[in-house]
Amino acid sequence: MSKGIFVDKNTKPDQAGMEKVIGRARVSWKKLNDFLGTAMKLKGELKFYGVNYGWAIRCTKSGKSVIALYPAENGFTAQIIMKGEQVEAALKKRLSPETKAAMEPAHEFKEGRWVYLDIGPCDDFEDVATLISVRLGVN
Repeated sequence: MSKGIFVDKNTKPDQAGMEKVIGRARVSWKKLNDFLGTAMKLKGELKFYGVNYGWAIRCTKSGKSVIALYPAENGFTAQIIMKGEQVEAALKKRLSPETKAAMEPAHEFKEGRWVYLDIGPCDDFEDVATLISVRLGVN
């Protein structure tokens, strides 16, 4: 099963198509994208990550990937790349048990841990905002 729903490399989704698929989670999607662009000054671009992941909005700062957002049916997945010390700092913050449970087993790659959070219609983006703040050293 892929992380996102748009897995055809030859069919690039547009914003309207992504919002339609995301459905009831559209409010969290918009709030998070506004936060990433306005408050965190991240640049977003549509990028294809292969059939196991699909198309995503990849947000970068100074050329480094910070977060990728994979649209899914009635929700989306946020992938945040964090170094070990950032994970430790984040675990000391006020986070939901689900977010903490997703962070601890995340596999460590050269560039950091790939933390995946599934955001649905009733979820708020506050945990993602907290992790991005820790990732970028903004408190």
